[in-house]
This record gives sequence, C-alpha cells and structure tokens, in this order.
Amino acid sequence: MASESQDQKLQDLFQAYRAACPDMDENATFMPGLWQKIEARQAFPFAMRRFAQLFVSAAAAMCLLMAMLITTAPSHTSGPGVMTYVEALDTDNSHEILAYADIENVSNGDYTW
Repeated sequence: MASESQDQKLQDLFQAYRAACPDMDENATFMPGLWQKIEARQAFPFAMRRFAQLFVSAAAAMCLLMAMLITTAPSHTSGPGVMTYVEALDTDNSHEILAYADIENVSNGDYTW
C-alpha cells in the first residue's frame, strides 16, 4: 500500500511537471529555428563589438603614424629666419624706440609720433 501511494505521488508529480512545461516542437525545423533565435539576439552585440575593435585598431594605427611623423620630421628651428620666443624677445627693440620717440599730446587725447 505504501508503494502504491508513492507511485501515485510520483505520477502526480510528473503530471504537474508536464502541465508546467509544455511540449516543444518535435519537427525537423526545431533546432535550426532555435539557432536563428539565438543568433538574432546576438547580432547587435556582435556588430557593436566588431565596430569597437575596428575603431580601437584605427585609433592605434593613427597614433603610431603620428608618432612616426613627429619623430622623423626635420627640425624647423635650425633654418634661417626661424627663432625661438626668447630670441625674438631679445631682438625686439621696440622698447628702445619708444624711449627715444617724440610723443606730443594733442588736445583731443590722440598721440602722434
């Protein structure tokens, strides 16, 4: 009698399981359809990942190219007519010109040389 009671409980458990989990399609297109659903969900993240990889690769290539251009470019400070800021200040003698300039005060407030 105890065994019949346990068998009945087991049958009730199986019936509850079948009611909770409906049967899946058992035709030949079940697995291909399942893979199509999985791939459809993964399409956008895969595309974004691919775009991010290409973007990072392009940025790295641009950085390397600019670094090569900077290191191999000829120095422009050695040519004639090009001077540093300190050299330009040293050669600038406008303060000396102003010291000897003849400035007159005009009645309307304009200064003339």
